[in-house]
Amino acid sequence: MFLDATLPHLDAVYRLARRLAADPAQADDLVQETYLRAFAKFDQHRGEQTRAWLAAICVNAARAEARRARRRPRELLGFEPDTPPAARAPDPDDVAERAIAALEREEIENALAQLPEEQRLCIVLMDVSGYTAAEVARIRGCARGTVLSRVYRGRQRLAALLVDLDNRQESDHGPA
Repeated sequence: MFLDATLPHLDAVYRLARRLAADPAQADDLVQETYLRAFAKFDQHRGEQTRAWLAAICVNAARAEARRARRRPRELLGFEPDTPPAARAPDPDDVAERAIAALEREEIENALAQLPEEQRLCIVLMDVSGYTAAEVARIRGCARGTVLSRVYRGRQRLAALLVDLDNRQESDHGPA
């Protein structure tokens, strides 16, 4: 019963976890934690909106992990130990393309990190994970209009941050 209800949503939960976690390994851990929590509380689930229910659990698990991480020292590795050498050494033909994509992704992630948490979560859930405003409202426990307002304000702020960053980079390097 549990697997029949939740496994069809595994990809959606993983995509959300990937956006909430710093790296794929943490995303895997977050998905595992989400499904463990869901299994423990499955008897309380009413059977409707399972995807939104799992997303809410995932967001809450990510927040709990972030709180735990702030209380303990961070360990940094020079590389992912399970990453094969071919993945660590990109093809020289598309190095520039990968570097540009990585910079753009990093800039967007940095700008997202500057948003208030509620705006950031609503944007990630709607724009990245593909949830509807109604689903996000259920996940976050607020009104649909509140979600739409947070997304609108968050997008406005995100755009302003990215334009400001672009202007600063242009002034640092001169016109292209």
